[in-house]
Order: sequence, then structure tokens, then C-alpha cells
Amino acid sequence: MSKTQWDRVRCQELISFHKDLSLLSLEDIRAVLVNRLPSILSVHYFTLFLYDKDKRKLNLFCHNHPASFDYFPHLSDIKYKDSFSLPLANSPVMETAVLSGQYVLEQNFHTSSYYGGADNPLFKKGFFVSIPLMIEKETVGVLNLNDGEDDSFNVKELNFILNLTEFISMSISNAVLYEQTKKLAVTDGLTGITNRVTMDRALWSEFERSVRYNVPLSIILLDVDHFKAVNDNYGHQKGDEVLVAIASLMQKVCRTNDVAARYGGEEFLMILPQANSGGAFRIAERVREETMKISFTGDEPLSVTTSCGVAELDRGFMKHTDQLVEVADQALYEAKNSGRNKTVIGHAKNESED
Repeated sequence: MSKTQWDRVRCQELISFHKDLSLLSLEDIRAVLVNRLPSILSVHYFTLFLYDKDKRKLNLFCHNHPASFDYFPHLSDIKYKDSFSLPLANSPVMETAVLSGQYVLEQNFHTSSYYGGADNPLFKKGFFVSIPLMIEKETVGVLNLNDGEDDSFNVKELNFILNLTEFISMSISNAVLYEQTKKLAVTDGLTGITNRVTMDRALWSEFERSVRYNVPLSIILLDVDHFKAVNDNYGHQKGDEVLVAIASLMQKVCRTNDVAARYGGEEFLMILPQANSGGAFRIAERVREETMKISFTGDEPLSVTTSCGVAELDRGFMKHTDQLVEVADQALYEAKNSGRNKTVIGHAKNESED
């Protein structure tokens, strides 16, 4: 095949690969890479890590290594796993690629300065390549290639491979941004739990389901005690840390169908389908008691308490979610007024009693 014909074939492969990789699902992109990348690049094995710049960590995105092998290439101290993360410094070759923004090519693994002294069954041919995945001079990941049909790596293929990695970088970056945008649409930006808008929809849906099928529904309204003093005395950053910790605790306590949401400011709301007020009270008490055990480090030690109001749907009187939240709010008010750091169960009030 002439060089012109070969270039034409490679160009068609790039176009086809780019089309297949133009996806917004990271899971779909992962599948395309595993299925197509080895044959396109004429290599037997590859790994692709995403780079977390803030934490200086590498997170495995995908690979095609057989489970029968014990090690990843040039990561001989890392046992085989389907997914894992590792500090950037734990892989000198990938660290070099990430920090320099340049590919690393070694034709012989065993004579390379990156060789750790352990034989690796994945290196039958000896060569390996680590290529940084770049987006506008920012490294988003690393693609590692090793072991092919030839005894050494064909340097003439580098331009083709570098062009292909541009497609990979762009596709992964777009998919990550898309998934982050979707997540931000339904979650609170600070705490990562359900936001107020999504919570309102979920509460209305559970309210209607409870009425239709005559099953219990309860909510917990939780407030951080003396939160203004935390911000004033320790700073807003510490206040944010408190909110994030409580949100994380609420998520751990949640059952499968429960919803933990940020209601506003230092207030949180939990939706508890098929839970009566007694069950909700126990969950609220667990959150309250576990919160007291959290110690926030800093120049001065800090611990916080919470107050909780519990309300159970009363289908005889409540016709809207606002009425359910109002009962929980009144119970929370009572908990605050009677000394804080406690849980109070609210009760629906018949309008005819006024």
C-alpha cells in the first residue's frame, strides 16, 4: 500500500472514530474505547486515567487488561483492580507525561529508567507509551499503550495517535461537563445533596403517592443551632464545612428511597416515604446524635448541634405539601424555643379547632 493510500485509510479511521466517540455519556465513551482503541492503534493493551489536578490523583477510567494478569503496565506495585485511584507521584512515567505535557516513549520497558525491577507479563514486546490528554494546555488524563504486533513501537504512528488523543480528550471533557451540568441542575452546589427545586418536586410526588396508596409519609426539617455564631466566630469557610459534613451524614442515614435536601441556608429537609412519625423521629435523633460527635478541626476546636422538627402526613387535614412542611416547621420552632439540640414531633391542627 502506497503512503498516499495509507494516509487515506488513516484519515478515514480518524473520521469514523471521531463519529463513534461523539457521545455525552462517559459510560458509552468507555465502551467505545475498550472495543475500538486496541485495533485502531495496533496495540494489545491500554489504560486511560483521568487526572484530578486539585488532588493530584489519577483515576482509572478504562482499560482492556485481562483479569488473569496481576499488574498494570509500569505500575507494578498496584494490584489488578477494575477501578482505582492513585497519587500522581506513584507513577513516575505518568507523572512525567502530566507535568511536562509531552508523551513518554520507551522502546524497552526493562532498560527504561521507569522500570521498577518487577517483570510484567503485559510487556511481551517491551515498549510502552504514555500520552497526556490535553485540552487547551490543561492535562485531563493520560493514555498508556503497550505491547503490539511489532517488537518495537512505530514512531511514524505518533502523529496519527496524537491526533486521535485529541478526539478522546475532547469527548471525555465534553461528557464530564455535560454530566456535571446535569448534576448541578438537581443538586446543591455546596453540599452535593438534592437542591430545593428538586426537593419540592420529590416531596409533591411522594405526597401524591402517599394519598393514592394510603401509605405513610414523614419529613424532617433540621436546622444547625447557632449557625450565625459559627460564621461570625470561625468564618464562612468553616460554616460551609459544617454544612457539608451534616449533608454527608444525612446521606449516610438515608434509606434507599429517602431524599436528603438542602432547604435553605443552614436548614435541611429529609423526605421519608413509608415512614411514620415514630420512625422519622428515630432517624432525626440519629442524625442529631451523630452530629454532636463530629469535631471540626482548626485553630480552635468546634462542634455543633442541631434541632429537628418531624411531621407525618395527615391525609384527613393536609391537602398540600406546604401544610406538611408547616407542621415540621412549627415542631422545629418548638425545639429551638425549648432549648435546642432536640427533636420534636409536630401534629396537624384541624382548622375547625381555631
